[in-house]
Amino acid sequence: MVVSPLNWFPKQFRAGDMDGTGGDRLLGRTDLSPLEVLIRETAQNSWDAREEGATPHFGLHLRRVDFRLRADIDHLFDATRVPGRQRAPEANNLHVLEIFDRGTSGLDGPIDLSPVPRGAPCNFQDLILKVGVPRDDGKGGGTYGFGKTAAYAFSEQGTVIFWTRCRTSDGGLEHRFIVSAFHDSYVSEGKQFTGRHWWGDGIDDLISPLVGERARSYGERFFSRHFHNDETGTSLLILDPRITVPWDAESEESDLRHRQSGDAAVLEARFTAEARRAVRQHLWPKLIAEPGREIPPMPIEIRVHDHAEDITDTKSGAIAAWGAGLNAIRAHVSGTSASAAAPSGLPVDVTDVTRRGETIGYLAVVKRLRALEDAITDDDLDPMQEDGSVQRIALMRDQAELVVTTDDWSDHTASPVFDWVAVFKSAEKWDSVFADAEPPAHDMWVSSAGGETGLVIRAMRNRVKAILREAFAVPEPALVEVPDEAHRGVGTVARMFGMLLPAAIPDGPDQVSPRTTGRTGGRRGRRQSMVVDAPRLLHTLPDGHQRQQISFSVSGIEDHIVEILVSVVGDDGARSELPLTDLELEWSSGADLGDGRARVPGEVPQSVALTGPPRRALRIEMNASPVDARD
Repeated sequence: MVVSPLNWFPKQFRAGDMDGTGGDRLLGRTDLSPLEVLIRETAQNSWDAREEGATPHFGLHLRRVDFRLRADIDHLFDATRVPGRQRAPEANNLHVLEIFDRGTSGLDGPIDLSPVPRGAPCNFQDLILKVGVPRDDGKGGGTYGFGKTAAYAFSEQGTVIFWTRCRTSDGGLEHRFIVSAFHDSYVSEGKQFTGRHWWGDGIDDLISPLVGERARSYGERFFSRHFHNDETGTSLLILDPRITVPWDAESEESDLRHRQSGDAAVLEARFTAEARRAVRQHLWPKLIAEPGREIPPMPIEIRVHDHAEDITDTKSGAIAAWGAGLNAIRAHVSGTSASAAAPSGLPVDVTDVTRRGETIGYLAVVKRLRALEDAITDDDLDPMQEDGSVQRIALMRDQAELVVTTDDWSDHTASPVFDWVAVFKSAEKWDSVFADAEPPAHDMWVSSAGGETGLVIRAMRNRVKAILREAFAVPEPALVEVPDEAHRGVGTVARMFGMLLPAAIPDGPDQVSPRTTGRTGGRRGRRQSMVVDAPRLLHTLPDGHQRQQISFSVSGIEDHIVEILVSVVGDDGARSELPLTDLELEWSSGADLGDGRARVPGEVPQSVALTGPPRRALRIEMNASPVDARD
């Protein structure tokens, strides 16, 4: 086919009109990068437009501009090239970025500004012809503000090509093709123009897209992802994408150098890494299949040329823990019998978060064993990645299931054994309240919001923090003072570790666990410290039992008697002591005295190995007393 120029529709200023770039200034700023905003908002718009009973698909495709595509883009805007008028868009970048969804309604409804009855579709009007149209049901997560302008903002020229296939009012399928742009305002032939532009069909000021077979031909000419069978959905082609935008201050100079040198491969690798990170951090709930299902709510793909990027990896890493929390809430809310467990096999606790006796949301806490669940290198979803101590909670709304933000609410003493991740999801009835607390970028819940909204957000946050504090607070080490005349100088203190042996061995190397310090009281008030590391996995036996090792040391140059006691903790909290013969204790130094005791030297790093049952919570107690205190 031959690409013919499209009709150009620049918007002339009328009373009350806004400058083409004024919307961005009104929306303010966000801490998210331009690519994060783009992916988050376009994906959420796709989710909002999903067809009932269908599984929507979402994808990004970065590709280089060849000579044919460059010529086609130039022809498309020939009508704009009039002396003294606004400069026409052109393909002066090496790349275009295609974003598409399928299994969605597409840009349906009237193609002009005809009045639409309440409840009737008007997606074409809202996205193409208007700005700042919010939903009235509290369910949208990318429905106005950044959600409408993100694609334009990611184009250096503010220009996006749209191709959609939707159902008409009579149930038939229709292709639509139009180009839209946000540019700076300008003056031409003595008239002021807003900088808002459209290219399509129509005459005079009546903006209209190409429709039918002509729209299909243009769409298949410019887009790589076509429509198959009865598919409906929308595709966007972003001209001159800002793939060189620096993600941090230190990278700005190198990005400029790569762009000037035309180092496309470097830019493509950078884009791929950042796009993958953005999808995983903001859209991971869309990758988690619901209990009893194999297909996730919205499959997502990233392609650069013909290469498909692996988003989830063969090693699931921390996404499995986050997913366990989300699925636990899904099962809890639906009332199904499906159960969700942490990767180690530990059941996930779900708590109703209430305010004035009414449930406003749900909190799922997923415990992780620091010593047994090693972080995968460069896992961008793992809070343990940096220093092994960051604990976080993902916040999301019920309908959207999009991560609003991942915050740090660990204002309590962390367990030396357990790390955790948690998911909070608002209750369906309260979705609109939480939506009201979001700024245009949908990247936080503002607790300082006025009225009922602010009160709900503050109550939620305080209650969630209290639940976490209660679940993970660790008491200060106990100090036992025993008078000489009472027990003739024998004083001990137990250091207890609540732990769960996992169902699988981590693939990575063992990590050094946080240490806990206990104190033992001796004769005449003498005190020594016993330092004990959290247990770490050695290996799993053929029958599923797991061999563990606990490193420790006792201060003081004299010998000490160290005792160990291991109990299984039931669901009701009851403890059952394990027979010493089952533990197969092995002390690294000193003399094994039997009965779970060993005589060990002080000031010497040492360890004890034991065998524990799989998938059971254990309580481990270790006591140390100087040898002379037992004489």
